[in-house]
Amino acid sequence: MRGNDDKGINLYTRNKKTALMNILQILSLVFVLLFLSACSTQKIQEAEEQNEVVIYEFYSKGCSHCVKLNNWLEDVKPRYPALKVVQHEVGNNTNRIMFRDMAKAYGKNAGGVPSLFIGEKNIVGFSAEIGEQIEAEIQSCLKAICKSPLEKLNSLK
Repeated sequence: MRGNDDKGINLYTRNKKTALMNILQILSLVFVLLFLSACSTQKIQEAEEQNEVVIYEFYSKGCSHCVKLNNWLEDVKPRYPALKVVQHEVGNNTNRIMFRDMAKAYGKNAGGVPSLFIGEKNIVGFSAEIGEQIEAEIQSCLKAICKSPLEKLNSLK
C-alpha cells in the first residue's frame, strides 16, 4: 500500500509544480505586456511633444472677434501641450508687413482679422464653427507633421 501513497505524493507534487510554473509564466507574460504598453505610451507622448504645432495669429486691438478667438485659444491650449501660438498685432507696421507676406505665402491677400495660419490653412474670423475647424487642424497637425507658417513664409524668400 505504501507504493500507491508514494505515487500519489509524487503526482500531487508534480501537479503543484506544474501549477506554480503556469502561474509564473502567466505573471511573466502580464509583466512583459504591461512593460511594452508603458513603453508604447511613452513613445507616443514623446512624439507628440516633439511635433510642435505652431499657429501664427494676426489680430487687432479692439477687435471683438479677436478677443473671442484669444479667449478660445487660452481654453484650448491646456489640451494641446504641443501647441504654440505666435501672436502679432497688425497695428505695428512690421507685423502688418509680415501679415501681408504670410498671406501671400498661402496664396491669399491679407484681409480681415483675426487671421490664423496653421499647417496649410489660413483661417479668417472667429465663431464656434471656426473654433471647431481650428481644433480639427490642430489635431491633424499633431498626427501628421505640419510645416510651421514661418517655414512656409521663409521658403518663398
